[in-house]
Amino acid sequence: MITADSSSLILLAKASVLETITDVDDLIISKCVYNETVVEGKKKSITDSLIIEKLMIDDKIKVGEAPIDERTKLKESFGITCGENETVVIAIKEQCRFVITDDKKCMVVCKMLSIPFMIALDVVIDLCVNKKISHNKAIHAFKKIRDCGWLSKEIIDSRWDKLKEVVK
Repeated sequence: MITADSSSLILLAKASVLETITDVDDLIISKCVYNETVVEGKKKSITDSLIIEKLMIDDKIKVGEAPIDERTKLKESFGITCGENETVVIAIKEQCRFVITDDKKCMVVCKMLSIPFMIALDVVIDLCVNKKISHNKAIHAFKKIRDCGWLSKEIIDSRWDKLKEVVK
């Protein structure tokens, strides 16, 4: 089982690989992530929200509980709130294999708590390495995430080099 925060879920939906991820592994999100991606997205007529909602209807994405006491501890200890907070709580509670996040604060918390994590670009590379998506689809997904995301040039360049190695 894996979990993801809102920004990563949206990026992976935009990149047309979210369904593949849910075919490979169970995906659980928090109520806050659901509200940020589906409820608020639908209010703004954002297509990604419909993709995520369809995967939920198809029982490929589940919504999990993040107990208030655990959320409070995390907020007091690390200052992360809502989506990232609940995502980390769910990762711990459900013993997720890893968290998908592009949020720097969330990554720091995951490191401090020894929770494995990947950024959206790493997920695309992993899907390609494991032959779950074609090289062409990986390149397309990578470019979509690069263009829609807010990752630094250094991170993008390092992941691009990794993807090129895989595609060779």
